[in-house]
This record gives sequence, structure tokens and C-alpha cells, in this order.
Amino acid sequence: MLPAQPNRSLMDGIACLQALVSSERPLGTRELARLLGLEPTRVNRLLRTLAAMHFAEQVEGRKYRPGTGIHVLAAQSLHGSGLIDRALRHLRGLHVFGHAVALGVLWRDQVSYLYHVGTQDPEAHMVQGTSWPAASSGIGIALLAHETEEHVREVYAPGDASLFQLSSPRPPLDGPDGLIATLERTREQGYALIGTEPGLSTLAVTIGQQPYAAVGISGALTDDEVPTLLTALTAAAKEIDGGQP
Repeated sequence: MLPAQPNRSLMDGIACLQALVSSERPLGTRELARLLGLEPTRVNRLLRTLAAMHFAEQVEGRKYRPGTGIHVLAAQSLHGSGLIDRALRHLRGLHVFGHAVALGVLWRDQVSYLYHVGTQDPEAHMVQGTSWPAASSGIGIALLAHETEEHVREVYAPGDASLFQLSSPRPPLDGPDGLIATLERTREQGYALIGTEPGLSTLAVTIGQQPYAAVGISGALTDDEVPTLLTALTAAAKEIDGGQP
């Protein structure tokens, strides 16, 4: 929930930065303004400020892409949190089951994967930094289940187009198959188990008493192996959290 007097300049600047780092190509001022629902002149001032701070850089066609500053900030944040360093050895141990293993964090309607390996080889095909709609992710559902219903409704029904609602389709919230009911079932059982594609599903649990990340296993999971996988995930989550200083 926003404070009584939110800093609009800060919010809009972060929205511009989020749009740049989420895009697979450079964005122009007017395109970004349409995407965020902001005035082009305001977006132009924000982009020029971000460029001056090296969080963005202007390229051919007067478009912008992420600058070196954002890469430094990302590296510093990962190093400072220590999450990846603590998690790696425990995540690698989960590959013994022969399914994909992932670690992710939640930001509004998106899950960002800090670790995602789809083979039994923990060194192969690691994907970091990719985002996915939280409502379509087992890790996302596990983390959203710890939010209040009020917060979930605010995220998926924002009154302001610039509040970082950039790419996720809005899922149905109400009804027996809606997101609110799915989150309630997840709270009751203490873990997320959702179908992601035909024949595939994801099992995920959160990390931390006040969850800050989640770990999951994805694949053609059978009902018989879910209890074993849940035990392994729960143990790994506790070990990862226990490594905090």
C-alpha cells in the first residue's frame, strides 16, 4: 500500500528503469511514455537523469537501454545479500531428482529467477535474471500466498498505469479457479503445487519466516513423488535460510 504522500518522481523513475531492464531492445521516449502512461516530456527528463547517473544510456535512434550503473548495482545487490552464495550447494543437491530446479524472488506481479537449471547438470543452461508472471509460477504463487488479499488485489488491479504493471496479463482474481482461491489453498497446505504446462507442474516452498525467496522443482511430477520432493525442498529452504549471518 502506498504512503499518504508518495514520491511520484521516485516512483516514475524506478518505473522507467524497470521498463528498460525488462525490455529486450532499446526503447524510445514516446514508446516508454505510452507503456507507462506518462507524459513524454516527463519520461524524457527521467531518462536524461538516469543517463547522467549511468543507469541508462542513449543509443542510435535516440533510444535508451540499461547503462553500466545498473549492472554494477545488480552485482552489488547479489553480493551483498549473499543469497546465491548460500543457496548454490543446496540447489545443486536437488538435481538428483532429475527435474528442473529454480530459486526466485517476487517483485509485484513478477518473479525474477536467480537460478533456473532445467537439466541434471547444475552447471548447464543456468538462467539468471529472467522474469515470469508470478501468477503463472509455482515460486510466484508460494510467495504471493504470504501477501494479504488487499495487497494482491492492489497489485493486479492498479489504479495507476505507471505502477510497474509492465508485462503480466491480469489473471482472474475471484471464483473457485481464481488467483485468490489458489493463494488460499496454498496457505492452507503450506506449499505451492500448480500446473504450468500440459503434463508439467511446479512444487515450491518459501525461504525464511518472513519469506524473501522461494525454491521450486518443476517437471512431470507424479503424485507419488510429491511428498519426497516436498521434504527435500523444505530441507533445502531451511538450510539456505540458516546460512544467513
